[in-house]
Amino acid sequence: MMINRRKALLGAVSLTLSAVVASGLTPLAHAQGTAEPFKLGFLGSVTGSANQSGFNGIAGVNLAVKEINAAGGILGRQIRVVIADDQSDPTAAVSEARRLTQREKVDAIVGPIASQLTLATLPVLNESKTPSVSISGSMAVTPQAGPFHFSLLPSANAQAEAIAIYVDTVLHVKSAAVIHDAGAQTRSTVEALKVELGKRNIELKAEQEYALTATDMTPQLLSLRRTNPDVLLALTAVGADTGAVIKSLADLSWGIKVVGNISVIVQPGVVIKVAGPDAYKNVVGINYKALTYCNGDPIGSSDFAKYKQRLQAETGDKFPQYSPVLAGYLYDSVYVLKAAIEGAKKVDAAAMAAWMEQNAGSIKVMNANLSASKTSHFLIGATALTMAENADKSRADGLQKRAGC
Repeated sequence: MMINRRKALLGAVSLTLSAVVASGLTPLAHAQGTAEPFKLGFLGSVTGSANQSGFNGIAGVNLAVKEINAAGGILGRQIRVVIADDQSDPTAAVSEARRLTQREKVDAIVGPIASQLTLATLPVLNESKTPSVSISGSMAVTPQAGPFHFSLLPSANAQAEAIAIYVDTVLHVKSAAVIHDAGAQTRSTVEALKVELGKRNIELKAEQEYALTATDMTPQLLSLRRTNPDVLLALTAVGADTGAVIKSLADLSWGIKVVGNISVIVQPGVVIKVAGPDAYKNVVGINYKALTYCNGDPIGSSDFAKYKQRLQAETGDKFPQYSPVLAGYLYDSVYVLKAAIEGAKKVDAAAMAAWMEQNAGSIKVMNANLSASKTSHFLIGATALTMAENADKSRADGLQKRAGC
């Protein structure tokens, strides 16, 4: 038994290191100098069903850390990255959160990149009083659940509001159906959609759930089609799931309009690989206004466009493998932590959280203007969101076309 456990551990370590090497980037080495390094934990899905989030997250974290270190670090301390693989599994996430906080004694953490993993790890981070910024949207991720935690993903409520506004004011539908995965965030979004659609007298005819990483959604879609909705709302967590939904729709010859959450447009390359070159023909999804354009908008002048150029220079010929949007979430997360810690003038979770609740709006990131309060640690609200179309046809500067303009 001990030998098998050792083999499993060595295998996990090997997979983690292989994924890091494949990313084209590595954790930054212990910096030279007299100041003790600032230890930043990255807790992400390097392996498992959501491994693309970890692959992209490492790239975003390392680019931000390289830039910050070149500018003097955090409070004069050079950043050292410690990577932890949650294996896309809540149990593994808790184990790795304990390793980061108890053995590695990191100063702060970015990640996880999924609500169910964040919810699982928050008790560990609360106990150690470790500040963190994750990519999570579940409404269960409250300041009470995580007093030292903030999220750079719009909440389930914000995404539901953006979807409801679009299907009401642009599509003018009277009914909708929802297909969603079993994750904490998407389940929260379904509940929020019931409220937002109800406000607009749009009937939610049915909902169907599928298991994460399922490859055939035909049974769920057949059930939804029988209700004859005007629009299909797709709430997914990863690009492969989005592709599977779209492919299953094509197999059924059901040409219904699809409106998706933010995950629907984040990994277009993965979606096309699963669903084919016309995957986004009848699909729109949530994106940040700052990452979209209308006809006539200047090319290459946005903060995102400039970041994309730096990411491309850093990753070289491996750049086509990346989702700049997904990597950008973690890139911005590092800068948010830097601002909060330097605003508090010390590495102290309670002081950092108090500063964020008062001053988050002063932090400049490329995705959106931020805000926070004692009642919400979701940094991005509904006003920062829009719908993007033709997600697979981004402009040369990386921006996606804003739907309807």
